[in-house]
Amino acid sequence: MESTTVLPNVVRRWRHRLFPDGWLQGVGDTLQRRQDVIRRLQWCFVAIYYFLLIVPALLPQPASRAEVFSSLAGVAEIVFWGIWWPGVILSMLLFGQFWCGVFCPDGTLTEFASRHGRGGRIPGWVRWSGWPLAAFSVVVLYEHLADAYSAPRAILLSLGGASLLALVCGYFLGRGKRVWCRYLCPVSSMFSLLARCSIFHFKVDRVAWDNAPKPLPRGIDCPPLLDVRRLRSNEKCSMCGRCSGHRNAVQLAARWPGAEIVDMEPAEIRLADAFAICFVLIGLCYGTIHWRHGPLADYFHALGAGSIGSSLLAILLVGSLLALTVGALLSIAGRGDQQRSIHLAYGLIPLAGLGLFLGALEHAFLLMTHSGLDFEFERRAIRVGTVVLGVGWSGLIGKQVIRRAGAKGGLPGVAYWVLLLVLGSAWLFASF
Repeated sequence: MESTTVLPNVVRRWRHRLFPDGWLQGVGDTLQRRQDVIRRLQWCFVAIYYFLLIVPALLPQPASRAEVFSSLAGVAEIVFWGIWWPGVILSMLLFGQFWCGVFCPDGTLTEFASRHGRGGRIPGWVRWSGWPLAAFSVVVLYEHLADAYSAPRAILLSLGGASLLALVCGYFLGRGKRVWCRYLCPVSSMFSLLARCSIFHFKVDRVAWDNAPKPLPRGIDCPPLLDVRRLRSNEKCSMCGRCSGHRNAVQLAARWPGAEIVDMEPAEIRLADAFAICFVLIGLCYGTIHWRHGPLADYFHALGAGSIGSSLLAILLVGSLLALTVGALLSIAGRGDQQRSIHLAYGLIPLAGLGLFLGALEHAFLLMTHSGLDFEFERRAIRVGTVVLGVGWSGLIGKQVIRRAGAKGGLPGVAYWVLLLVLGSAWLFASF
């Protein structure tokens, strides 16, 4: 996808200095050539992941949260929630789905099972695009209502159950492919959105592809079953690098973080994505992460939100109110034009994604606080810095989208910045 956005020349110069196209092409070709090394690395991550997932569930738990550093189970919990998952979320925003294509344990397992399985055809019901979003919503609600972050056996049931389903899916469907990752993985819907903002992508030169000299090379072994020839987006690309250099038309390249969103064609702008951004990535994730702690938690606890039913109601109420506010301000920013409003919704991905990153860090900070370590200043500094970065990043994307639509400042720009300030304040309000 060639960017049509208007950027300062200094941004363009630094992009080429930091990421020369030739150097990046070498990285992509290395991924393509050294799949043997990557497979060994993948199995190392499988071992680490399931060690962190299973060991805390099997070992005796600390007598109190204050003793979290005194046991292997407690240390594994902090690494899992304080380093592993925040790192995965941040990598999606910055680098695309390299995690999915190179490191993901479930992806490794489902592809392995698919290579040795029955190789069945993919039924139509599996291809329904709503499965990942629905599964993600259910998993998020379960983990927070069951307080799974503090219950290793509950999180083993959740994430371990997903791994088991990935294995079963791989065994029965596809031949050496990642059907699970493409159609059913619960986090794939959110990761697909976050990856649209990434700095890197595999760029396809369609002219070079069509004019490739004969004899043509063998087809691409694309694990998520993409039509690489028509690849325009990072949405489903797992960044595994297996297509790099194909027909001398595919190369790993750099772009400014947000170019894909600004340059979206009308056919690529989908209402379902806007719903996922507003009601799940923003509303549901905010409600589940922050209804337990801070001023919001105190308010709902005062109302008696302690049972599962009342807790669920509190989460849905907080999330829905925030999502409806976002939707209303997007409509104003789009001046009632649905397509423009939906396009602007994509611009909220950086701020929403960084909010999800902060939420993933929250449990680790809570554990350290219980253990007697005072990280309150660092916690607040990280939160403020991250929110400011998210507001600026989303603001730049929104400005470009509004400019591309032909609107010049005025009401659309003001409404969009009010929306960013509302969301930024919501993240900060939940912290202090």
